Amino acid sequence: MLLLAAMAPCAAQDAVVLGRITDTRTGEALIGVNVTYEPGKGVATDADGRYRLSLPAGEQTLTFSFIGYGTRTERLVVEAGAERVLDMKLAEAANQLDAVVVTAGRFEQRVGEVTQSLSVLRPEIILNKNIVSMDQALEQVPGVVIIDEEPQIRAGSGFSYGAGSRVQVCVDDVPILSGDIGRPNWTFLPLENLEQVEVIKGASSVLYGSAALSGVINVRTAYPRAEPQTRVTTFAGIYDTPGHAPAKWWDQNQPGFGGANFFHSQRFGQLDLVLGGNAFTDNGYIGPEPQPADSIAADPYKLGPGGYDHRARFNTGLRWRSKKRTGLSLGLNGNVMKSRSTSVFIWSDTDRGLLRPKEGTVTRTKGTQFYIDPFISYYSPGGMKHTLRTRWHRQIFDNDNGQGNSNNTYHAEYQVQQKVNLFGETVLTGGVLLRDVVSTAELYSGNAEGNGENTARNTAAYLQVDKKLLKERLSVSAGVRYEQFMVQDDLAAQPVFRAGATYRVLRATYVRASYGQGFRFPTIGERFITTSVGQLRIFPNGELKPEESWNTEVGVKQGFRLGGFTGYIDAVAFQQDFQNYVEFTFGQWRPFTFATAVQEFYGLGFKSVNTGGARVTGLEFELAGKGRVGGVEIQALLGYTTTKPISTTPDDIYAERLNVPIPIIPSASYVNTSYNPADDILKFRVRNTFRSDIQLEYHKVFVGFSMRYNSFVQNIDKAFVDLDAGPPQPDVLPTNITGWMASHVEGGVWIADARLGVKLTEQLRVACIVNNLTNEVYSLRPLSIEAPRSVQVQLSATL
Repeated sequence: MLLLAAMAPCAAQDAVVLGRITDTRTGEALIGVNVTYEPGKGVATDADGRYRLSLPAGEQTLTFSFIGYGTRTERLVVEAGAERVLDMKLAEAANQLDAVVVTAGRFEQRVGEVTQSLSVLRPEIILNKNIVSMDQALEQVPGVVIIDEEPQIRAGSGFSYGAGSRVQVCVDDVPILSGDIGRPNWTFLPLENLEQVEVIKGASSVLYGSAALSGVINVRTAYPRAEPQTRVTTFAGIYDTPGHAPAKWWDQNQPGFGGANFFHSQRFGQLDLVLGGNAFTDNGYIGPEPQPADSIAADPYKLGPGGYDHRARFNTGLRWRSKKRTGLSLGLNGNVMKSRSTSVFIWSDTDRGLLRPKEGTVTRTKGTQFYIDPFISYYSPGGMKHTLRTRWHRQIFDNDNGQGNSNNTYHAEYQVQQKVNLFGETVLTGGVLLRDVVSTAELYSGNAEGNGENTARNTAAYLQVDKKLLKERLSVSAGVRYEQFMVQDDLAAQPVFRAGATYRVLRATYVRASYGQGFRFPTIGERFITTSVGQLRIFPNGELKPEESWNTEVGVKQGFRLGGFTGYIDAVAFQQDFQNYVEFTFGQWRPFTFATAVQEFYGLGFKSVNTGGARVTGLEFELAGKGRVGGVEIQALLGYTTTKPISTTPDDIYAERLNVPIPIIPSASYVNTSYNPADDILKFRVRNTFRSDIQLEYHKVFVGFSMRYNSFVQNIDKAFVDLDAGPPQPDVLPTNITGWMASHVEGGVWIADARLGVKLTEQLRVACIVNNLTNEVYSLRPLSIEAPRSVQVQLSATL
């Protein structure tokens, strides 16, 4: 703090130039434009786009630069003691390498200058594909797979029953993962008001903390433009007969879904207002549990639960820009959702029961959650930016099966940032953070007290330096963070470091390298969960240790222009190593007696345990671009990722054999708990993926195509296959998982989506959207089937 303060520009100069900078096309004010007269000497525009610059009298050359816009210069002569008004208009840059991102360094950077792999998802894809949950949008990002709502980036995670994410998920830089179990709730994120989604791949713990072990997903919301905007969308659709016809559980009435959403943004003087909302109902393609014949005879109307999702959400954003104190803005964002839904753990079987849950494995949930985000931002006259962001996040989930839980998360982060001239442009970013969690949950009653009352606290401080050298051809970044965690009375703390560099070799050619460390403390849920799914038990592990990692990558980004189409191609090689790697593992975890063997299911079940070391290596290629070719507007995002996720300690024993009357599971290691330990491939990993989305628009007609490829999962817990045949207790697990795995080893599955629409007027458009066009029968996580083909119609009005 003392260093930053000492570098702030000193007091008055001989002359003053002031004015307002706006967008050439829209006329809206541009915030954060750099106005300089020498390298590192100048100011940034405030929330109204205004600037006031003190500078020496005489002839000067002012430079106006802003990420995503073309740079302008202006020569002028200023007299001592005089004030000169100079307004300026900036036009958007066409080059995709100039696209604006903020997640990598917590300040605006050009895509080409970022030292880590980063993908950008534009809001147009949300509307074009009629996406109603953020996980559906992330399916189009190269290298990203969502399994059971758990985000995997480059195969860094596996199956964890929704606990302990290694990917940090934020809304406007503030973490949105649940405080008790570290799980994202994708349907809760505000899709209606979206600026863009930025995905960092690789360890990002310095700026984003523990959960950013494998990367960050940052959802950036938008503020109002110069003109008010309103958009309303309605839609309805149905699920088709599945590709495996015997699995169809309905008769004539196909299960359907539908909903509506709205968005409005407007400026009222100094006040910015954003409103948004969504209502959605989905009767689900997963049918009710199959009922035994004797129970149906006794009760012909008996029907178990199936898959469904009904929810309503409302969000708002307020920001007030002070006139009296230039550069000061205050705001309050909020989001609330009510929901009724089910989650299905495993299918009944791979034939007629493929779209039905195994009896007792459906959890019904009534949910209420909200967050309230007060914030303050201040740009000082010297160019220093102060930001205080806070959040109260409340979740209440009334689950059946003894799985109810609720928590309060309180988050506060103060950050200060200063641009200075230290032999070239330098950005210093520092901050401190406090995060408290109070959890009350019968689901997490595996603590020492056995009462489900748990607390957690996270404190941290960080500093990052971003600098440009060699006439701004070289961008370097380095940072450090010290983080401390406490769950109940268990305490752990550790520093982490990161560094990276990007060098502009040619006009549109950038090479980069980066290194980052990660440190993740287990969540309340991982340590204290105790529940059952059907006859399967899930056990707590209060002895779970923090996991650590380091990540390195080298890459090259090449910009290109083909006529009116501009874009970039990115190629990268990466490696990430883990220690004390946490996996959700099947084993014999609890003692029992002969008398209680069947009741206790022989002590068998799942538990989060430290399994030793792991490593992920791979390659990734990405192409992103947009523009006009002839009379056709084109937007494209494509990428291919190949990985090799392995255990580096396959023979190490991480759990000793229990001394029980009927020992079923030996001392546990990677090798003897794996269905397919060949090549030491980690469990539940999608190794190879391809993603593409292309949108074409000609006059009033638009058409779009999406393609996704996911390789088959090669390895799962051996216990699923061992118990499939029956012993020690028949029909505990779904039938024919052995056959499914045997027929899904080599290769993978291609999923195609298509859309066609027309603009009826300037304000009104209609579209038909087909997902899973070829009606593939596939599973990302064996034991859980994905949706069959669906067809929907969308009507959208923009005012």
